[in-house]
Amino acid sequence: MKKILIHHGWTNIRPEGHWARIAAAELRSRGNQVWYPQFPDPDTPSAEKWQELIRQEANMMDEVEGGEKIAICHSLGTTNWLIAAMNDLFTKPFDRVLLVAPPDPQLTDQAEGIEGDPLDLTNPGLAISAHKWAKNLTVIAGDNDHWLPRGVGIYAPALNVEPLIFEGAGHFSLDQGWGQWSGLTAWIESANPQDLMQH
Repeated sequence: MKKILIHHGWTNIRPEGHWARIAAAELRSRGNQVWYPQFPDPDTPSAEKWQELIRQEANMMDEVEGGEKIAICHSLGTTNWLIAAMNDLFTKPFDRVLLVAPPDPQLTDQAEGIEGDPLDLTNPGLAISAHKWAKNLTVIAGDNDHWLPRGVGIYAPALNVEPLIFEGAGHFSLDQGWGQWSGLTAWIESANPQDLMQH
């Protein structure tokens, strides 16, 4: 049994057919415990409310004994997890954290409806905090993601990781064909990042 938190992104209302919702059902059917909350006001997210919810969800995961603790975060959800790590909101680290299609902070800062200060990728404390709260950290993004015009490489020095690049994956959005993602559930079982490259 694994304990898995799935954190959606901006404007996401956990639609049917989305890879995250499909994965939640598959992982539950295999006997895992899955936390897949709807974050409040997804079109106009409040940084304070999103931070409080991820803090509570992580705490509830810690109340369940045993099992590997895993976070899967998409888009703005990656930003929220990283800010929570910077703020030391967690009480116990995650065994694995997967950041899927982290957006360029320059774009989220300009996006109408997203409040709060943008993530500072030049802050040397970011990588320290990320690795403090994630024993194993994996970043994956498409090579044609409109939310990453500078490329996911901007996260390499910021998080001290070598991101995986999934050709043609876009923003891993439902409207870009991202329904079933067999590689994600394979990675949950294997912990091998290369399994994520299956679609």
